[in-house]
Amino acid sequence: MAPDTLDLDLVVRRLAGDGKARVSADAVAVWLLGLDGSELALHAALGFARPSTARTLAHRPFGRLADWLTPRRVPSLGIVPASLPPGRAWLREESIRSVLVVPLAAGGIRLGLLAAFRRRRPFTARHLAAAREIAAAGGPAIHAALRFAEEREHVERAEILLAVTQTLASTSDLPAALGEIAHRTAAALGAECCEIHVADAPAPSPSAVPEGGAELVVPIGREYAAIGSLRLVRRDGGEWAPTIVELATAIAGQIALAAENARLVRQAEAHAGELAALHDVTATLTSTLELPTVLETVADSARSLIGAQRCGVFELDGAQQLVPRASRGVPIEHLLTLKPGQGAVGAAALRRAPFFTPDWREHEPPGYATDRVGDDVLRDAVRRQGIRAVLAVPLVSKDTLVGVIAAAWDDVHAYDEREVRLLTGLAQQAAVALDRARVHTAALRRADELGALLRAARTVMAGLDRDATLQQIAHEAAGIAGTPHVKVLVVDSQTRTLRLGAITGSPVPADFAVPLGSSYSGRVAVTGEPLFVSDTANDPQNNLAQRDREAGIVTYLGLPIRSRERVLGVLTFNTTMPRRYSPPELDYLASFADLAGIALDNARLYDEAQQALADLRAMQQKLVRGETLRALGELAGGAAHHLNNLLTIVVGRVQLLLRNVEDDRLRRPLAIIEKAAKDGAEVVRRLQQFSRTHQVGQLRTLTLEDVAGDALGLTRGHWQDSARARGVSIDVEQRLAGATTIEGDAAALREAVTNLVLNAVDAMPKGGRLTVETRTDGDRAVLVVADTGTGMSEHVRLKAHEPFFTTKGVKATGLGLSVAYGIVRSHGGELTLDSREGRGTTVTLMLPRAGATSPAAGSATGPRAGALRMLLVDDEDEVREALAEMLASHGHTVLTATGADEALERLDAEPDLDLVLTDLVMPGGTGWDVAAGVKARRPHVPVGLITGWGDTTDVDDARRAMVDFVVEKPVTVEALQEAVARVRER
Repeated sequence: MAPDTLDLDLVVRRLAGDGKARVSADAVAVWLLGLDGSELALHAALGFARPSTARTLAHRPFGRLADWLTPRRVPSLGIVPASLPPGRAWLREESIRSVLVVPLAAGGIRLGLLAAFRRRRPFTARHLAAAREIAAAGGPAIHAALRFAEEREHVERAEILLAVTQTLASTSDLPAALGEIAHRTAAALGAECCEIHVADAPAPSPSAVPEGGAELVVPIGREYAAIGSLRLVRRDGGEWAPTIVELATAIAGQIALAAENARLVRQAEAHAGELAALHDVTATLTSTLELPTVLETVADSARSLIGAQRCGVFELDGAQQLVPRASRGVPIEHLLTLKPGQGAVGAAALRRAPFFTPDWREHEPPGYATDRVGDDVLRDAVRRQGIRAVLAVPLVSKDTLVGVIAAAWDDVHAYDEREVRLLTGLAQQAAVALDRARVHTAALRRADELGALLRAARTVMAGLDRDATLQQIAHEAAGIAGTPHVKVLVVDSQTRTLRLGAITGSPVPADFAVPLGSSYSGRVAVTGEPLFVSDTANDPQNNLAQRDREAGIVTYLGLPIRSRERVLGVLTFNTTMPRRYSPPELDYLASFADLAGIALDNARLYDEAQQALADLRAMQQKLVRGETLRALGELAGGAAHHLNNLLTIVVGRVQLLLRNVEDDRLRRPLAIIEKAAKDGAEVVRRLQQFSRTHQVGQLRTLTLEDVAGDALGLTRGHWQDSARARGVSIDVEQRLAGATTIEGDAAALREAVTNLVLNAVDAMPKGGRLTVETRTDGDRAVLVVADTGTGMSEHVRLKAHEPFFTTKGVKATGLGLSVAYGIVRSHGGELTLDSREGRGTTVTLMLPRAGATSPAAGSATGPRAGALRMLLVDDEDEVREALAEMLASHGHTVLTATGADEALERLDAEPDLDLVLTDLVMPGGTGWDVAAGVKARRPHVPVGLITGWGDTTDVDDARRAMVDFVVEKPVTVEALQEAVARVRER
């Protein structure tokens, strides 16, 4: 189809006619997309029998047009079914049997749809191909015509809008301009008349809509608010074209913009006058910092700005009440003190927004009917003032409410946005001025208070005597608070009471004391928070109400006296007249209480420093003694070994002589020598005890539950009574399980556990939890002592087992844990220590359970009966010879060696050895090395250990398993005989 014309209607009619002829259709319809590409609209309908069909096709149901025409995907052809839904009934009414639908497009742009209809014969694929050719040929022509129509409409619309804009811009008389615009709009949009109405212009009389005519009304508005309307009327009926509606809307937008500009001009002129007035007020307000002057200026300005008959300025005080501070047109004493939320003034304060009532009798503000002011209901109090209308605006500075400005009229008064705006502007300036004046006044007051506080601090901090400091605190506190009734109560941690430290004013007994947590001051001491009571005599929680009534006391204020987060006492203030303390006053007095805490703490530290100095001198002396004792202990441990060697020689030789001497004259001095040597051995044992080589006493069957219970009973005075006397609490938790039976020395184990419990109590000076637990772990019985105390650093934990090491100062010997460690090891057990600073300490004792198999049991098969062949190992010649002779005197064959290496060589060379006896401490290799070598080569050969160092239970199980028995020096013939006899029995 040649694009010989750009008339859209002509192009579409040609396309419909060509399509109808080419596919032999009975009827054809063409729909085109709108200019904005949104909705398909009917542009041609040929060959339909019923006039209503064209209207149906033009106003099809909502949805996809192609789906409405045919269920198949376009392009498609289809047969109309016999049964049709209501929306497609027009097909049956037109007797349509077959439908053919193809899309219209040009250059990949969708333009619309071409639909052909037959009443008798169905369409074929040939018809579909022909329709597609027609659509392909007609698409470019339709596209060109659409573009031309679009451009033409844009030009026409631009010309109309330009004319409207020029008309509106050429005059400041908006009503006159609107008449000319209405005439132009009616002519341009094909209407009989156009009526334009805006809020600020006179409204024309509306024209009646002719019978069968049409009416179009377009709102004129700014943002979301309508300010008028544009109304079009025409004689012809039907819908208004979208282009007409769009253009009318654009004209309405231009009118709205002009109306808004006119309004803004008027508003700007009004604001300029308001700003000039507010500027004058601001200049006046900022010329002074005196609070009374500022308040009076605000009242004068509010009344003059809005012409109110009465005006009042209310300030929010520390008690959160709105107090009248300045007034005009009414005596200030007639104004009411209100709370936020009461009346118009309170409503503005609570909402932080202006509040207006044109007539409170018709529109009562909050609380008028229910709230009371003095003896009257709020409504009656306002009625006596004779006012009817009220406008209240809050004074807010830096998001903080400082007061309210209220204007009132004696008669009913209509709402005026200008008045609200002016009073709000004044309130903003007044809030800043009031805030500055209040800050200035507070600064002056604070300077006076700080001066007084500094003078009081100098006086209080001048001395270090505790009693004198307490008296100074009471005296200075009475001066800065302006009340003669002041008490300083001091915490007594032992009795958990507050005791009288100093007093001014009303006397109280010298033994006056208040339990912590009881009465006002007791609660302040426990909570560490200030407490104020406005009416002590009638307070049911006042334990001293009767005494206060007799003394005329009305109010109570208690402030904690602190130092380093610890409450040392309570500073109390009493008045005989009603009084309220503002937040700044409370901060001021609390600062003095903090200074008092520092002064008391300084006095305490001075006393403690004096005591510490005395303790230091005593500790220095004790440390000297302690270091000496520690050195002696180490010396005693080494000396015991050498003395035991010497005594072994003496006792052995004397006992050999006694076996061979019959003369009583010789036997008597030899017996004396033997007794003296054995007494020397006892001295050596005491030296070993001094060096903390613990000796286990008689073993018996016992349970760790009994040991734990006894230890807790013995220490109850420390973890219960002494702790309570110090004002702290130590909770003891016992987790005692059964089946912890062991073989042990009850007294020694009790001593060990007692030391551990005492250490735990000492580690909890502020109280805590002590846990004692017993349990079993395989063949071990376990006892645990745990605390929640201060704990130990890693350095301290590693040195905790050392004798004489302590962190407790002059009151400790440093032996408790080392003694416990030795006791547990002497029982074949283990002691472990787990501790962290600030998280407590856990000590665990693990002991062999009764009936557990000893690692060394049955490790040797035993020697032959009768005389034994044995190997004796000792590096001391005299000791070795003495022991060899003692053994030989009983018929035994004794081979000797001077050290571990030689002993193992002899062992390899002598296959018939029945027993090996070895000294413990030797150069080049110890007795443990000899035992290990023997058991490695001949596990069945018994090994005996000879030692002058005392008990050997501080070795591990593996080493103990290599030794069958131990003989302690000095060695006697009886001890050797007993040891060899035990070997024979095995």
